[in-house]
Amino acid sequence: MQGYYEYSRDNYRVPSCWKAVDNACAPHFHSSIELLYVTKGEIHVALNGWPTKVEEGCFLISPSYAVHYYQTEGHSSAYVLTVPLEVIPSYKALLAKKTFTDCCSRDHSDGEILHCLERLCSLTSDTEKMESLSGRNTVKGYIYVLLGHVIEETGLRDFTESPNASLARDILSYLQENYQKEITLDSLAQTFGYSKSRFSHLFHRYFGSGISEYVNDLRCRSAVEAITGQELSMVDIAMSVGFESTRTFYRAFKRCYGMTPSEYASRHMVGAAADAAKKEAREKEEEKSMEACMPDPCQQMQNICRQVLQNP
Repeated sequence: MQGYYEYSRDNYRVPSCWKAVDNACAPHFHSSIELLYVTKGEIHVALNGWPTKVEEGCFLISPSYAVHYYQTEGHSSAYVLTVPLEVIPSYKALLAKKTFTDCCSRDHSDGEILHCLERLCSLTSDTEKMESLSGRNTVKGYIYVLLGHVIEETGLRDFTESPNASLARDILSYLQENYQKEITLDSLAQTFGYSKSRFSHLFHRYFGSGISEYVNDLRCRSAVEAITGQELSMVDIAMSVGFESTRTFYRAFKRCYGMTPSEYASRHMVGAAADAAKKEAREKEEEKSMEACMPDPCQQMQNICRQVLQNP
């Protein structure tokens, strides 16, 4: 379970909607609001340390900067929608003072919320439409309608910062900045001013895992970037992300990704080679198409000569 501030989500400043099967995500937070709508099965979630279960036909709305994560124990299907607040200025002003009363709710909109999600999933995946003004306005319209139905279900209350939310974000930010160093329960408890037993309890409640597992998974996430983007030995990578030994690194990586770092690197190389081959084949096909459309210079000259002879 990896926890982090999702920089990539906040750098992507357009709405995004997709279907997720057996959805699971690490504890994270971002400035966008996020909607999880379960269409099949159930998903275990936690929002600012508050655990609950989202069943079929229900949804969870995560406000800006709320720490949340999802886990599927059996099978699930769901829609996930993220919306940057600057896309919806009227709601941005409202949600600066208010927040959702019941963030987890059953859908009683007679299919309206689900219809909006289906349309948003189709629209936001169409790059051409998202680049056009009419397409972006259509997306914005569906989001306004959807959030209107969501607020009818959840209600609104005055916004007050939860101590749980603030502490959870502080822990995530601290670990994101220090995971390469030695991190222990003792040091974390001392940093945040709690006893070891109390901090351990809070940590598991907020993030659904133990501290050692959490930190090692965060290191593995960083190792993936090094494996796929740098020419370093596995020993160097393990040491650079904070592991004390390659044995611990390999064990943590396999638990996190289901394969060893070497296997992951091999698959990445094969995948990269396949992508390069597809790109080359596509470029050659485009060249052939362009050549087929271009007139033959010799044929052009013959036609000119024929016209001159016919019209002296």
